Amino acid sequence: MISIISFVLCLIIIGILYRNMIAWEGDYRISRGQALLPVFLGLLSVPISFIFALIIGLCFRSVTGFAPSEGPALLASFNHALFSAAMSEELAKLLITLIVLCIFRKKMRNIYEYMLIAGAVGFGFTLIEDFVYSLGVSGLVMRLPNITLHVMLGLAMGRHLGLARYNKVTGSGSVIKEYLLAYFIPVFCHAVFDFFAANKLIHAGDDVEVVTAEIQRSVHIGVGMVLIAVIPVFIFQIYLFKRLKKNASNLVALSFTDAGSTEQENTNA
Repeated sequence: MISIISFVLCLIIIGILYRNMIAWEGDYRISRGQALLPVFLGLLSVPISFIFALIIGLCFRSVTGFAPSEGPALLASFNHALFSAAMSEELAKLLITLIVLCIFRKKMRNIYEYMLIAGAVGFGFTLIEDFVYSLGVSGLVMRLPNITLHVMLGLAMGRHLGLARYNKVTGSGSVIKEYLLAYFIPVFCHAVFDFFAANKLIHAGDDVEVVTAEIQRSVHIGVGMVLIAVIPVFIFQIYLFKRLKKNASNLVALSFTDAGSTEQENTNA
């Protein structure tokens, strides 16, 4: 029941936000197909990420001799955040985003539309993730404040993918650098957030008969780490979407069509 509630809340909250983000583009907005397809395909990025996580985990074990979730609590928290979550999930979302961008390549006009597509993939990912992981009231309460995290990561990914195409059209910067940033910036932000928000210290008292003072300290540190992640990200998401609304017109102005026309005119001249 909690999973269904989490799914519905996610659908309503991010759905309203996504509709507003589309409206911020102005009079010439993305089509309904462009808006909905990345959300539906984003649902598939969850099972794909499981496959990537399995492959990355096996490679990690073959190199180190242990699984990412094994070892001292903080090391295991970092390894799990990076290798079992951030790298696999962002790779899956990047793959789906690139597929959608290929489908609509001739219809994509500016960097803002790239951000909308990648953000929508993050929307689809969140729908499934919240349904799977919100297994109790505590899980729902912990996930709800940062419900737009995958959308924000998608916006960062889409911005750099859009800049890659813009740089290719205009010749104004590095294309390869932007493609690398499109993956590694979301991976870095995702890994840092998960390291703090899903650290293993909070489970130090699980499965033990006697909770010692040392275990209590570990749990308290773990809870503090969660708050360090959750509260700033909750505040940041409000700031980010307000800033996005303000700057949407500037991102729309970074048009591939206009840049391509200008480049062609310069070539003919």
